Amino acid sequence: MGLLAWLRRHDLGLLPATDTHLAPEIDPEEDHFDGLYLGQAVQGHLNWKKRLKAIIVDGQQDDVDIASVAVDDQCALGQWLHGRAKGRYGHLPEYARLRKMHAEFHLAAAQVLLSSRNAQREEAEKLLRGPFSALSDQVQLELVRFYAAARPN
Repeated sequence: MGLLAWLRRHDLGLLPATDTHLAPEIDPEEDHFDGLYLGQAVQGHLNWKKRLKAIIVDGQQDDVDIASVAVDDQCALGQWLHGRAKGRYGHLPEYARLRKMHAEFHLAAAQVLLSSRNAQREEAEKLLRGPFSALSDQVQLELVRFYAAARPN
C-alpha cells in the first residue's frame, strides 16, 4: 500500500490501532520526494524508539549527546525541513504541523534520555511508551499528510 492509500485508510479509521508504522509501506516510487528519502526519514525516527528502548529497558550503554538529540535540525528530516523544504513549502499548513511535531519528537526523545541518565528508569519507560511513542507516530502521520499536500499532482 502506498503512502496516499495508507493516509486515506488512516483518516477513514480503517487501520488497526496498532498499525501506525509506515516504513515497510513506502512505495519505492514515492520514496524520493524533493531531496528527501521518505523511507529513510521514517526509519531513522523509528530507530530512535528501538535505541531508546535498548538504553532504558535492556540497559544498553550509550553516550549519545542529549543536547544534540533535543534539536530538530540534525537528522536528515530536520535538515531538509529547515533547508530546502522551508523555502519551497513553508507556506503550507502541513509543513508547519510537521515541523512542530518533529521538534516535539526530538524534545521528547531528549527527555527520555535525561530521565534515563538521572536513574529515573520508570519515568523514562513511561515517557518512552507514552509521549515519545505518540509523537513518533504523529511525525509519521504528519509527514504523509505533508507529502500528500506538497507533492506535484
